[in-house]
Amino acid sequence: MSTTTSTAQRLRRHAMGAALILFPALLVVQALLDPGDGDTGEATYAAASQHARSLAASAVLLLISGILMAPAVAGILHQARDRGAVLANLAAVAAMLGGFGHAAIAMYTLFTLPLAGGDPAQMAAYVERVNASPVINAVAFPLILCFALAVLAMSWAAWRAGVIGWWGPAVVTTLVVIHELLPDPPPAVDVVSMTMLTAVFGYLGLRIVRMTDSQWSGSRHGDVPIPAHA
Repeated sequence: MSTTTSTAQRLRRHAMGAALILFPALLVVQALLDPGDGDTGEATYAAASQHARSLAASAVLLLISGILMAPAVAGILHQARDRGAVLANLAAVAAMLGGFGHAAIAMYTLFTLPLAGGDPAQMAAYVERVNASPVINAVAFPLILCFALAVLAMSWAAWRAGVIGWWGPAVVTTLVVIHELLPDPPPAVDVVSMTMLTAVFGYLGLRIVRMTDSQWSGSRHGDVPIPAHA
């Protein structure tokens, strides 16, 4: 293998490992910066009027996290070429859709910033009409659900590929179930959940970053990947 090829593979590995660490870590910071419940028109108007900087920062972090889903799931795909391949392929599709969903939410949040300065009643009424749109909901809800499916499939695919112990997908599954049972969890629950998600995928990311070139290439060249400890 040429030096140029090795360097390119190493850069890809580091990029994928970093993405696995960062996509949930950014969500922790995003949850901390989110100014509050924006489900109602009045709350959205208040957030745009009183916490514009925090709202914009949280939206940008959500957008970046959504973009990082692509290289993050690529790292799982690379390790699950044999065992866990079906789950990894499912994760790739769900991650693209889920990442797009987060990007859409981020853009919607940015679009609410100009509400500040407008007539409060009119601005709140407009937001309520947007939130009640059946077309928007029919598109948005499945995309948001795909993020949960993506992290589930990614964690189980990584376990099948031997990159993480059973504890990883067990933690992720528990978090997803809790969020499904609590569709509108308090902000503190979001922060704790994203922190635990960061612990799982941060572990995966660090393992990928620390792999040697031969371990990254896998057993096709006679190398056995390092085992994941439970």
